[in-house]
Formats: sequence, structure tokens, C-alpha cells
Amino acid sequence: MKKLLTLAIILLAAFSLAACKPANDESDPTVPVDPQNNGQRIDFGDSIVQKTKIVVWIDDEAGEYMQAVIAEFNKLYPNIVVEHQHYGSVDAREMLKTFGPSGNGADVFQFPHDHLAQAVLEDLVYPLPTATKTKLEARAHELGLNIATLFYDETNKSFNPASPNAVERLYAVPMSIESVGLFYNTDMITTPAATYEALFAAADVWNATADPGVFYLGTSSHWADSYFMQHVYSSFGFFPFGPTLDNPSAVGFETQAAVNALTWIRTQLKPRATGTGGHNSVSGGSLFEQGKIPYVIAGPWNHEAFKNAGINYAVAPLPSINGNPTRSFAGAMMAAVYKYSDFKEEAIAFVEFLNSDIAMELQYEYKGKLPALKAELLENIEGVNEDSLLMAMAQQLTTSVPMPTIPQVTYYWGPGETLLQQVWNTTALITEAVIAAESGYRTRANLAG
Repeated sequence: MKKLLTLAIILLAAFSLAACKPANDESDPTVPVDPQNNGQRIDFGDSIVQKTKIVVWIDDEAGEYMQAVIAEFNKLYPNIVVEHQHYGSVDAREMLKTFGPSGNGADVFQFPHDHLAQAVLEDLVYPLPTATKTKLEARAHELGLNIATLFYDETNKSFNPASPNAVERLYAVPMSIESVGLFYNTDMITTPAATYEALFAAADVWNATADPGVFYLGTSSHWADSYFMQHVYSSFGFFPFGPTLDNPSAVGFETQAAVNALTWIRTQLKPRATGTGGHNSVSGGSLFEQGKIPYVIAGPWNHEAFKNAGINYAVAPLPSINGNPTRSFAGAMMAAVYKYSDFKEEAIAFVEFLNSDIAMELQYEYKGKLPALKAELLENIEGVNEDSLLMAMAQQLTTSVPMPTIPQVTYYWGPGETLLQQVWNTTALITEAVIAAESGYRTRANLAG
């Protein structure tokens, strides 16, 4: 009986082995057999690929914009997993500073133009390779590219192009670009003023009969905002930090060009914009939103409020002064690679993708921003060329100058605002006010003496 049982077990085992044997004895024995696939061998070589995960910090609270961008990115790079975390564009750099060179934090982060030099000094930004710069030179708006490019001597921590080890590098990818312009109510104004002289002539008539405080021209900021007032400065030849806007020793408050501009602001602009009131005594943005004034100097960040208010309006280039063009500051929103990212190659691929047509189209669709692309490439972005408000901004940018990105610009705004307040709100001598502003800047920037 035992012999019969043993024989039965042997026969059963042999039968089982024969059943599991592949039909083709010539098949590669290293390829695994899928027991759920009728014994057929499956080659996973093309499907099992190591994926890399990167983290991006982009200002997109709802997350819909980044979800759409990541979906398109993954069509090109299916093996790069992108995790989006919302951080405000100003907050991202501050948060990344807490991680330092640890390698933690984001692989890609977003910030506004005036944070670039500080981020470089804080050792947060990875210089992008030459190949990336070459790609962007063919596509990116020149102003945006200029803002994202710096001369930097890492050894001496200097942004002076003449510094011994200074190298010009691209540090970020410009995503959107913007400036201020002359917004006008189309129910009140048919043809916008091309010169301040014409605007002032109309203002004198309007202001003579208007309600108190309802002045012909307003600003959505205040009249001591140096960013807004740069277009006035420029028409008199004053550019902070010199003609190339990158000389920290030449902030320029004491120049004759600055004095002339400030004199015009006090004697010509102030009487038409606030009368005897202070620099912030009139809320121009609110008055324009209510349809009470015909003009306001504003930026693309004001569109949402003006549209929601139901105002019929358009945007024109800022008027000239005494026959001289006015050149506003251009700013950009940028994305950079974290210097201590463990996945720089993948992060570079992502920031390059942000400059692609599809990513720019999604930015316009979800954020309504002007893509930082060459003018001839805007036609590839559906809807942009038909957007009269963005096209007006694009026209303004043809005469704008890149906002300074050297670290010392941080110390320009405070003394600059105090200077304008003195000119607007007091009878202080302008020649003395500019000396105080120059001293204030140098003290803050540790350049005194």
C-alpha cells in the first residue's frame, strides 16, 4: 500500500511540473513567468522604471493651475513625479532659507524679481546651465531674461561685473512680466492723453469743478511709491544705480536729474493729484473702481477689482513729459532651482518646461498673466493677442527698464519713499532732502565713507 501511495505522489509531481513547463523550451529562463497569465513569460523591462520625485513651491492656492501644468509636464517626462505645494511667491524664499544647504525643502521655488540677488547671496539658487540659457534666449522676453541674469563673484560675494571672479549666469526662468500703465475709464475718455502736458490741461478743468478729493488723475498705490514714480524719474534721466541699474555705489539721489524730477513732482504733479493733501490722502484706485475719476496709474494686479466693479476701461502707455518718454520699471515672476536639490536635472527640466508654449498658455488661462515670451511668440498662446489689456501692458514694456536686482535695491525703497514724502508733504528744500536720502541709503547699505 505504501509503495502504491509513493508511486502516486511521484506521478502527480511529474504531471504538475509538466503542466507548468513553458510551451517554448527556447525561452529566456531569466524572464519571470506570470502565474496569472497561463504560464506566458512577461518582460517588464519597459514598464518597471525608477521614478524620481521633485517638490515645487509655486504660488497657486487652488492648485488647479499647477495640476494642469504637471499633467502636461508628465506627458514629456512620465518618470518625474512632481509634488506641488502652495507657497506665496514672497514666502517661498523665506521658507527655503530655513532649510539652508540641508537638501530638504523644494527642488523648484518661485519668487518675484527683487528677491533674486538676495536668494543668490543666501546660497539658495542653482545657476542654470548654458544649454538652458541658450534655449531661453530664443524664447524669453528680453526684459525678463535680463532680470533673471546676474554678474556674480561667488568668492567675494559681489555683483559688480568688474569683480575679479564675476561670471554672468542665468539664475531663473521668467514666467510672467509686468509693469504699470495709464488706466482710463472709456466711458469718460475716448482718446487717452499721450503727454502729461495734455493730461494736466484737462485736469485743471476737471479739478476746478469736481467734488473735493476727486482729482482727475490718481494712483492705485500712493505718490511716494518709488516703483510707481520711476516713470517720472526716467523722463528726467534719473535711474537708480546708474544707467545700467547695477552700480551699488551710484544710487543717484543727489544727481541733478533726480532734483529736476522731484521739482516737477512738487510743482506740476502734486497740485493736480492731491491739491494741498498728503501723498496718500486720495485713494485713486478706489475712486477709479467706483467710476468717479477718468485716470489711474495702476498695474495688472488691479484688473480683477476693476473688472469685478463693472468698469469699462482700457490701458494706455504712460504719458511723456516735456517731450521725453517715460520708462517704467519692468518686473518678473521667476522660478529657480534650489542649489542643494538632490534632483537638479529633473528640476531643470521642470523650470525649462515652465517657459514652453503649453505652460505659458496654462498660466494665461488660469492666472491671466502676460507670458514672459518674445512678442512674436505670443501668437502661439491662445487668447493673449486678443486680450487688449495685456497687449497694452506688452506695449508699455517696450519702453520699460528692468527693475534693479542687485541686493542693494532693498535699501533703496525706504529712503526713496521718505524722500518723496518730504517733497510731497513738506516745504523742505529738495536739495537738502536728496542729501538725506543719499545718506540714509548709504547707511543702510553699509556704504558710508
